[in-house]
Order: sequence, then C-alpha cells, then structure tokens
Amino acid sequence: MDKQPKIYVIVVTYKGMRWYDKCFSSLRESILPVQTIVVDNTPGEDDANYIRERYPEIVVIKPEKNLGFGKGNNLGMKYAREHDADYVFLLNQDTWMIDDGLFERLVGISESHPEYGIVSPMHVQADGKTIGMLLEDGNNRCSLALLSDLYKGEMREVYETNYVNAAGWLLPRKTLETVGGFDPIYQHYEEDDDYLNRVFFHGLKVGICPEVRMVHDHHESDLPFSDKRWLYHHQQQILVKLTNLNTKNPIRKELRYYLRKAIKSICVGNFKEFRSWHRDWCFVRKMRPLILNSRIQNRQVKSSWL
Repeated sequence: MDKQPKIYVIVVTYKGMRWYDKCFSSLRESILPVQTIVVDNTPGEDDANYIRERYPEIVVIKPEKNLGFGKGNNLGMKYAREHDADYVFLLNQDTWMIDDGLFERLVGISESHPEYGIVSPMHVQADGKTIGMLLEDGNNRCSLALLSDLYKGEMREVYETNYVNAAGWLLPRKTLETVGGFDPIYQHYEEDDDYLNRVFFHGLKVGICPEVRMVHDHHESDLPFSDKRWLYHHQQQILVKLTNLNTKNPIRKELRYYLRKAIKSICVGNFKEFRSWHRDWCFVRKMRPLILNSRIQNRQVKSSWL
C-alpha cells in the first residue's frame, strides 16, 4: 500500500447488547486504523448511550425511527463517502475480528484484484474454527474450487463466488460510486442478494478470502417461523427475482405465470392454491411501480440511494 487508506466500518445495531463489546473491542485491535460508524435502530437511547460511553471513538447516528438493515447501512455509507472514505466495511453487530490484520490483508487483496467489487473474509462460528453459513449453498460457485485447493494445500488469496452474506463486506469506493447503496425497496432480508445481483450487472466480481477470518455468531430469531414471517420472506424473494438486472422484462412474465396458476387452481376447485397465487399476483401488481423504478435507478452507474 502506497498510503494508509481511510477505512470506515459501518455497523447497524438493533438490540445487540450481548455482542457490542466483542464487536467494538475487536475493532480497536486493528493494525490499520478504522473509523467506526454505528447506526442504532434500537428503540430508546440505552444502546446508543452505552456505545457512546464505552467507545467514544465511535460515531453514533441515531435515526428517529428504525430504518432497517439496508437504509441503516446507506446512512453510514453516505457519511463515509462524504468523508472521503477509500473503503467501507459493512459489519454485522453479531461479528467480531479474530485477526488484527484483517483490514490490512483485505485491502491488500482488493488493491491487487481491482475487478472485485466486494471481498469478504471467511465467516467462522463462535469457536473461531468451524466454517459458518458461507458454504452451505450448493450453488456457490467457489465451493468446489475452495475445497479442492484446501485438499491440495494450495490456497489462493481470493475465490470468486456468487454469494456471501453482508455480515462482513469490504467495498472499495469504486463500488459505492458504481453500484451505490442498498435498494430501499428492501426493509429487511434479501437486500444483500439484490446488491450482489447489481454488482454482477455492473461487471464486478465478489470474492471470499479464506485465509482472513472473522467470527459471525449468527442466530436466527427465537420467534417461531409464523405464517406471517414466511409470507414476508417469500415476498422479499419475489422482489429479488423481479429487481434482478441480469434478467429482462421479468414482471410481465411473472404476472402471466401467477394468473395462469390461479386460473388453473380455481378450475380444479383448489381454493387454497388459488388464494396463494392470487395473493402473489396482487403483490407484484402493487409493487410494480417500485420495481420498475428500482430497475431504472440501479442500472445506472452512480451512487444510487446514497
């Protein structure tokens, strides 16, 4: 590195008190200095005040309401961009560093491989050894190459992938200027899938760096997976499909598909399936203006949503 880069770490917090000390204390150990920005979505002032008192070096932004994950990160990225950040590192509140050279190594990899719009460390579980969720997707294009090289003992510094969750993303400024921030059509969940699709559309790659590790103490909600929660996830996945710039004119095709399924269901007297397909058809019709606007905004080379 010719000069010391300006790195801004963005952490969106929400009732994450059990992780704050591990997360923020680990950032203090970084060999490369970083500026941490916390966007606190937690109701009340307790979490924000705790962070301010224990970690005075952190800039805490307290929105008037819960912005969700994507909009919260956008607020932090906008701050970082306005303060001439060279890199932004998006970090989940339930993560912490186990390598004080993490940023130094990730920045070095990013500079050596400018074709990558995102590079991410390997996510491991709280024991610091067991690989986390990263390779569970059978469609992950890096899995086979990574496992093969691991078997041979010949590891590369970065592996191209089609998915890594946004718990630990390093984004060079070029990515912010080209792709922008998270699409506000997503309140929570699936916004990282959409962002990856946009990165690929703009000709950039996404990489995993297996010799750089961080802990992601991932926990699903303790609440039962209710019908309402399932429906929310289902509809978010529909949005990912329809906002994907790597496909052409998906909305009309999707509406015709749902309509055919609904008609077929009613013809055979399956009213439960009819209601399901009709519900999806209504959701796409309702969201169509926002989806079309997203596709227009996100195909442009600019700092969309920031």
